[in-house]
Amino acid sequence: MRSTFAMPREELLFGLLISSVHAGQHLFLRLFPPLIPILVIDLEASLWQLGLLVSVYMFAGGLFQAPMGVLSDRYDRQYLLVPAFLAMGIGYLIFVLAPTIGAGLPSLSVAGHVFDGTYQVMALGMFAAGVGYSVIHPVGYPLISANVAVENKGKVLGMWGSASKVGDAIAPLLVGVFILVLAWEWILIGVSLFGFGFAALLYVAFSRDAYETRPPSIADDETDGAADGPGLAFLVPMAAIVASFFFILFAGNGLMTYTPVFVTDVYGYALSIGGLEIGPESVASFYFGVLLISGAVSQLVVGGVTDVLDHRTVLVALLGTGAIALLVLAQASLSPLVLLVVFVLLGVSLFGLNPARDALISDITPAAYEGRTFGYIWTLALVGSSVYPVIIGYLADTMGLRASFAVLAAGAVGGAACIALLYSSRIHPGAAS
Repeated sequence: MRSTFAMPREELLFGLLISSVHAGQHLFLRLFPPLIPILVIDLEASLWQLGLLVSVYMFAGGLFQAPMGVLSDRYDRQYLLVPAFLAMGIGYLIFVLAPTIGAGLPSLSVAGHVFDGTYQVMALGMFAAGVGYSVIHPVGYPLISANVAVENKGKVLGMWGSASKVGDAIAPLLVGVFILVLAWEWILIGVSLFGFGFAALLYVAFSRDAYETRPPSIADDETDGAADGPGLAFLVPMAAIVASFFFILFAGNGLMTYTPVFVTDVYGYALSIGGLEIGPESVASFYFGVLLISGAVSQLVVGGVTDVLDHRTVLVALLGTGAIALLVLAQASLSPLVLLVVFVLLGVSLFGLNPARDALISDITPAAYEGRTFGYIWTLALVGSSVYPVIIGYLADTMGLRASFAVLAAGAVGGAACIALLYSSRIHPGAAS
């Protein structure tokens, strides 16, 4: 067990540092949605307008990952990572100051909808925060490769992935606690100040020469062919991985979007504890929480397993498990306990596979192109999969929730099939015989 999960102290410390970066990124990402019910009243804005601000954030966060990946392969990565948190902090400060800054701006009319100056400045702030968000993936993965030994990379990737779920959980918790005593503006200002402070901490941490932040030079990679650019030995297997991304995201996004309504509508479980009535929506949120927590914890375990087993095998096994669990949800009527077990399996399989997936991408990618590889993949993934909730919602409306979850299983199967192609030396010349 020690050989599977132990690592040198310096690599563990680096893993904690880089994982805190990922947690911070997700903290900023998830901060705005819990404030929407309050902003609807305070800003006298419609839900769709506030939702559009989230879309602006996500669009910038997805679109700019590709160019940030190119920059990550050319320049010292600490000079990208530190400004990323400054940008996220500045973006939310702009949002807070929007009523003052935008008061004198002319309104903008688009397709019959009017956006006043305040809203325009808020959108600018969310765009700036999204640009900061876009830096983390294309910089974080190459930093892990440069500072962690190959035999320990899976464990650190597990820490990195698990930390994102911690950030997801902290954001609504912070809002829920501080909104009791502070106005929403002060919450955003506080998080912005945290971003500035964290940027300073990262600057100090990466300026001590304890970690390698510079990208490998082209000369360093001439021996493996990187000087002439990645060839078919890279592009063909990477195409299979990108295809698997879209299949896996179809299943994962469906679960993230529709698990609460699935549990509420299909099972409608309710509890009564000491006279306290817990309705179906609250019980469904509990099952959803179990799904996410299982994904966070399992990534730590999967990361260790990834260091000793073939990454493809780990992925195929997890995706196969996820497909079976989704089919069980679609076909069977389950007791509360069995339903809980199924959601744990879904969390472990579909949300716990990230370390193996990321390690496989890193293995195939030449070091000089790792930043842009992850950047392009995440840009394609975030932008391309943005329509999935609409598609899955249409399927649920026309086929029923149960049947739509069977379609989600097809996403897991498709992802496993794409990964299985990498066992072929024709698709992946570096595949073991």
